[in-house]
Amino acid sequence: MTRINKKAVFICGAGHSGSTLLGMILGSHQDCFYCGEANKTRFFQDLQKPEIKRTCKICGRNCPVWGDFVVSDRLDLYEQLSRQTGKAIVIDSTKEIKWITEKIAAIENTNTQMFLLFIQRDGRAVINSRLRKYPEEDVDKIINNWVNKIQQTQKLYEDFSGKKIKVKYEKLASNPAAVTRRLCDFLEIEYQPEMVEYYRHEHHPLGGNSGTQFLIAKAQKKNLDESVVKISENSRDYYQNHDLGISLDLRWREELDPSTERLFVEIAGEINEEFKWEA
Repeated sequence: MTRINKKAVFICGAGHSGSTLLGMILGSHQDCFYCGEANKTRFFQDLQKPEIKRTCKICGRNCPVWGDFVVSDRLDLYEQLSRQTGKAIVIDSTKEIKWITEKIAAIENTNTQMFLLFIQRDGRAVINSRLRKYPEEDVDKIINNWVNKIQQTQKLYEDFSGKKIKVKYEKLASNPAAVTRRLCDFLEIEYQPEMVEYYRHEHHPLGGNSGTQFLIAKAQKKNLDESVVKISENSRDYYQNHDLGISLDLRWREELDPSTERLFVEIAGEINEEFKWEA
């Protein structure tokens, strides 16, 4: 049978770096389906897992893509998703290194072309976002986890033999049209200007950033009681008053405690040089 999936796009990097935004933009292309964090499919039959980890974040359990989805033991996941959605390009923002390497191995002998996108964001912003969501976590541990994740991702990126590119979140959010056009060239697809208005398009992501997904639900007047998108009290005002357009999130500059920033520079300053945003 002819293979429908022509391209698999892996978005790697640390969490809280903008992968959901990037995936939503690319998933707004007419030929693309952004599946979110596809590793969440492992939880579909595990009723012990909270619903948010095993359903579409926009639709909930009544999703036309994931509602009755059962992972095939005959097809690889990306071919199965291409058949389910009719889209030849599938974008996966699972950042777990083991998952990515396993999925690369699963399709490397097919005619699917693979792409790797390394989403990068100033580590201070990532740490601040993590602390906002999990204020009880140990700061030292959060910083070291970020360092380890970046080092593992850098090795994955270096070892990947296919087409690969680094994408700075800050550049994407500051100039989404130009960066999206460059990424379309990289992916060998036609740039469609309406992609940057990702909130106008249909999406069915697993996992990912609830704030970005909340904006979609708000723009499309989704029933937020049915949706599993929930935002924390710490972020509620920011997203409820957020313009639908893409804007650069630099909240860390006001929110990050100076002592935390000093500790970050001490532990991670050198590795953050490639990620630092001073504009």
